[in-house]
Amino acid sequence: MFTRTTGFLIVPLWLAAMSWLVAHDMWPGLTAQDPPDLQVTEWLANEGTRAQHAIYSDDGQLGTIWTQYRLSELSLERDDLIWIERFPVSVAPLRMNLESVFTADGVLDEFTVRLENPDMDLRLHGERFHSAFSFVFTSGPVEKAFKIPLADGGIISGGFNPFAQLTDLRVGQRWRMQVLNPLAVLTGFGDRFIPMLVEVTGEEKIITGKGEQTCLVVESPHARAWVDPNGAVQVQEMTLPVVGRLRVVREPDFDEMAHKEAKDRKWLNRQEWRRP
Repeated sequence: MFTRTTGFLIVPLWLAAMSWLVAHDMWPGLTAQDPPDLQVTEWLANEGTRAQHAIYSDDGQLGTIWTQYRLSELSLERDDLIWIERFPVSVAPLRMNLESVFTADGVLDEFTVRLENPDMDLRLHGERFHSAFSFVFTSGPVEKAFKIPLADGGIISGGFNPFAQLTDLRVGQRWRMQVLNPLAVLTGFGDRFIPMLVEVTGEEKIITGKGEQTCLVVESPHARAWVDPNGAVQVQEMTLPVVGRLRVVREPDFDEMAHKEAKDRKWLNRQEWRRP
């Protein structure tokens, strides 16, 4: 039987539960800020225009990411070449080219992805407009257009490298972003983009190619990154559907020959390569 005493107990418990829900599930999203802009001049002066990362799973190295920057008075262009030699699912070998164009203020303006393996060649191009990113997905003669509101994430990034660089960070900062799921693009199953709410949660000391560094820790439910004082992402971890957990580690050198070989390879079949 419901009594006045029962009511006195239920109401505080209900208020406590609702307070926890707001604090843990709703408030972070409501207080999300604009994503950090890329402060290009200082960052490139400290880090250089090229970087290389190795991609690992629990079974060893899966592939490599090569990143190059080109700076002009009006924009910054970033080219990411991702080469996947082997994979837990049968889409490898896989080559992924990402071309990102930022404004002079460091805001992402255009985003183009090309995914190639022996069976298919796909392209996704997006442009920033006033309230949304507008995308066109191309697979052979088929084209499909769709939009993602900027309110759902002003940063678009690739699933193998969601945090390419992050400058001007501070603890407590939150923002929304969208991460491309390459397996969904290739197979047609699942969402092409994974929305993430990201937060800078604190600092940790880690061992990098430059020795021990104090890095800011950036976290979301499916990813975590360690960012050095210059804004370079030294280590990041993410969990992708089907694939599982991946770890991406910045390497001390840029292997020009390996980059050129991965860029110039042409598909013949899964066992052989034809060079240009």
